[in-house]
Amino acid sequence: MKTFKFIGLAVVAVMMVSCNSNQSLQEYYVDNQGDKEFVAVDVPTSLFANTEALNEDQKRTLETVKKVNVIAIPKKPENQEKINIEKDNISKILKDEKYQLLMKFGGSSTKLEVYFTGNEEAVDEIIVYGYNDEKGMGIARVLGDNMNPSDILNLVSSMQKGDINMSGLKEITGIFADKS
Repeated sequence: MKTFKFIGLAVVAVMMVSCNSNQSLQEYYVDNQGDKEFVAVDVPTSLFANTEALNEDQKRTLETVKKVNVIAIPKKPENQEKINIEKDNISKILKDEKYQLLMKFGGSSTKLEVYFTGNEEAVDEIIVYGYNDEKGMGIARVLGDNMNPSDILNLVSSMQKGDINMSGLKEITGIFADKS
């Protein structure tokens, strides 16, 4: 009799866990990278960094960033419904309390949101999610170990001054180029 109770409790526990399993961004990425509507790119930081132009602090910060995963759907006349579905899916994922909103901006046809996981002193992942009604939608995951948000902001400032060579990322920015 005790065996039946144990098995019954185990079955109930498994059902509760499976019913409450929210999809993570990693699972979303893996589930959709083979979909022909999506463009998926994994970019190592070595691809876009001109390390000779960086000072020691900037180099140390860049070393905390391991890679950037990007998945996007370029806008085509026939895929607006798919984009709307995927925008809803991503919004649901980002409502999980582990994703902390850092900033949000945009207008009626363009939206950009930046989230992070981890804590403010040791960020493990920075998420940039955005869409444009004319170009499409995408999400980028900046993966690293113990990234410091203020150091990342300094690195972004360095990028704006030209210390980081963005030419290696032209392929990514070209995702949203008009293909029609």
